[in-house]
Amino acid sequence: MGFDEIGGAVSKRSLKIYWLVDTSHSMAGEKIATVNRAIKACIAPLRDAAEDNHEAKMFVRTMKFSVGAAWHTEETEINDFEWYDLSVNGYTETGAALRLMAKELSMEKMGERALPPVIILMSDGEATDDYEGGLKELLAERWGQKAVRIAIAIGEDANITELSKFCSNPTENPPLVADRASELIAFIKWASVEVSKSVSHSVIGTSNSNVQLPPHPEKQVMIGAEDDEDDIF
Repeated sequence: MGFDEIGGAVSKRSLKIYWLVDTSHSMAGEKIATVNRAIKACIAPLRDAAEDNHEAKMFVRTMKFSVGAAWHTEETEINDFEWYDLSVNGYTETGAALRLMAKELSMEKMGERALPPVIILMSDGEATDDYEGGLKELLAERWGQKAVRIAIAIGEDANITELSKFCSNPTENPPLVADRASELIAFIKWASVEVSKSVSHSVIGTSNSNVQLPPHPEKQVMIGAEDDEDDIF
């Protein structure tokens, strides 16, 4: 734990991770099942990362979006986090998800000393509502601009151009495209675990360009199941 100028202990900074998950009808079957498996697989390594970090306290929260958007889990410290499987329903109202996310990133809720939040958007299609308006609201918030925003495209039907607009650095970290279950699991774990480790070492008050992220994962180096055993989306 750090210390203030007169030698007293300083409280840990908050590091918040948000999973924004598309739960539209097209996510049914292996896609949503893989997301559920991947998030469960992230819990233990995130707890390990939090235990090793003496400067930041890690929180996680999950949002689901289809017909509208709603929080699936409350903001919870990682050591107390429990996962409840998602199910699917309706359309792909990504704009509603970004508007709800914007409200969570107000200065009143985030404060001044938090680390840049990590927001992971997962979708297999394109928005059926006002995506541009939702993104504008998100980026109007100071913490929306400073967030590390990562997009994961699930399957070949995802709108890559749309997801690229969400990414905080689309040139160096464009949307990750997962065509197989093994890729999706690997990408979610990278975005959640490895990125959070990097952000926790960033300096409060800097821009996204100064948050040094781990190497962007390439699909060809991901270790997964053999082609005849790995589910294809």
